[in-house]
Amino acid sequence: MIPDPAVLQSCLLFRGKSAEELELLLHNIIYTVTAYQKNKLIFAEGDTADRIGIILSGRVEVQKTHPTGSSVTIAHLSVGQTIGEAVLFRKENLVPATVTATGPCQIMFISKHELLRLFSADTDILTRFIENLSERLVLVNRKIEILSAGPLRRRMIYFLLEQAVQQASGQIRLPFSRKEWAEHLNTARPSLSREMGYLRDMGWIEFKGSHITLLNREAMHEYIRTDQPTAGQDK
Repeated sequence: MIPDPAVLQSCLLFRGKSAEELELLLHNIIYTVTAYQKNKLIFAEGDTADRIGIILSGRVEVQKTHPTGSSVTIAHLSVGQTIGEAVLFRKENLVPATVTATGPCQIMFISKHELLRLFSADTDILTRFIENLSERLVLVNRKIEILSAGPLRRRMIYFLLEQAVQQASGQIRLPFSRKEWAEHLNTARPSLSREMGYLRDMGWIEFKGSHITLLNREAMHEYIRTDQPTAGQDK
């Protein structure tokens, strides 16, 4: 299968490339495209990281498993985003987390050797690769900020306020399902639902499906600034 240049243009690695440039590039590199069904393993934790993956369709989930057997969802990635690049050039280049398909998806793989050849032939791609790593680092830092924001209610409010800024609106749409949001916050879905009901009863939010309206951002910001969590809230 030959990837659609329009899809590759959504990937930061090839940003700024015309369809014609991408078609020429595809003719001059070695790559593979693999299709996966829902829940199929793409990368297993501990695999050798010897290639980069570009999501051509569908979505994938990145999870870290603890020695206890529990797992935490690190990220959900969709079309145009990359997987495997963060550890590709480490001395111990082992995949640090498990990557699975959340539904039918197609992934384009480029080997480390081919990627180095691309870098040599086109420094713009090298620059975009570094930018991509920087963007990923920012996302990891945001994840740490959310998880370190304290009890669940505080983490939820922090996340909702952050989404309002990113979407430039008080009417936001969750970028994933409620189940995935609970995993993102490292909590159980019933606890998430209970806290959503609390925020609604406080008059701070309204919600329907994946759409949430922030009704009182000032009160939410004040809650984040306070030192003491409300009595009885979940941790």
